[in-house]
Amino acid sequence: MCRIKRYSFTVVLLLIILFISSIARSETVTAVRFIKTGLDQLKSSDYEGARDSFEQAVKNDDSSAAAYIGLGIANYRLHNDSDAERALNRAAEIDPREATAYQFLGEIYYRRDDLDTAVKYWEKAVELNPSASALRDRLERIKKEHQTEKDFNHDVTSHFLIKYEGREKIEAGKIILRILEDAYGEVGRALSYYPDREIQVILYSGQQFKDVTDAPGWSGGLYDGKIRLPIGGIERETPGLRNMLYHEYTHAVVRAITARCPTWLNEGLAQYFEGRTIDARQKETLKKIAQEGKLPSLASLEGSFMGLGADQAVYAYLFSLSSVSYMIDSFGMYRIKAVLEELARGADTNKALSSGMMLSYEEIDRGWKKSLE
Repeated sequence: MCRIKRYSFTVVLLLIILFISSIARSETVTAVRFIKTGLDQLKSSDYEGARDSFEQAVKNDDSSAAAYIGLGIANYRLHNDSDAERALNRAAEIDPREATAYQFLGEIYYRRDDLDTAVKYWEKAVELNPSASALRDRLERIKKEHQTEKDFNHDVTSHFLIKYEGREKIEAGKIILRILEDAYGEVGRALSYYPDREIQVILYSGQQFKDVTDAPGWSGGLYDGKIRLPIGGIERETPGLRNMLYHEYTHAVVRAITARCPTWLNEGLAQYFEGRTIDARQKETLKKIAQEGKLPSLASLEGSFMGLGADQAVYAYLFSLSSVSYMIDSFGMYRIKAVLEELARGADTNKALSSGMMLSYEEIDRGWKKSLE
């Protein structure tokens, strides 16, 4: 009788173990489903949805490094940096060889302007993933940036942090901050959007700008998450300086609204807000190109202009300003804002234009070209 009882107890214990294992497998399967959903949402820039999906994945499988990495990335995109850091540290704890966790931890510290810590995390990520050539190249640029800026001075306002070298640039920094505060108000009113996070502005000498950014020679400034400007001796405000600052600040606003914006729209808006207009000679040039049927499609101008030669860049910027001016004049700035908001929700350019402008990509393109003829 006792032997039967022991056998029954063993069977019961085995059944309990199998039951617990089946629950664990079920939870793991559920977590994988949430992870896949979250990845799709990340790809479509639905960061809030992705965060919720990865949180569900974590609840179902607390040992999944992939779920914590996804949660960290989603929170990073939402600028919830403390939550992002916790999730990514947990991922690194679960799998210390997961390079992506260290890569995004570096991004968090880079955004905080802690270049020392950012470099350490990126070095770890490259060590774990030597084939990550893009990250390796970025790491080298950041090291140059860190070396160049380590002794820079800092000034701040409510919305900007400015960095520059040498006490002689103090007055220049004040002039630039004053102009940027004007831009914050004017561009904000036009787009009904005011970034709520500090924007960094870095002033370089011409050689420093070239060394740090690798920007083409025709570039008068750069926005890559920070406004970077090659500035000589500034003693007073000039129209050219004001235009350049409004241009780069507009890029910062567009990026704050959406990380996904076609270059022609981004550069067109930047030129529009800097106050650039198309003169009579340029209008004649555009008219001639339009009549000859040689205007490019707007879709062909979605990619970066940074690889263009000087002559190509002149035309790419002209086409961008012309098309965006046409859209604003014809449909209003509020429609442009609607397009940016659709892009922020993950729509591609075609869908964003259709929803925001109530016209297809092809109809916008065709209307712009016809207006030039």
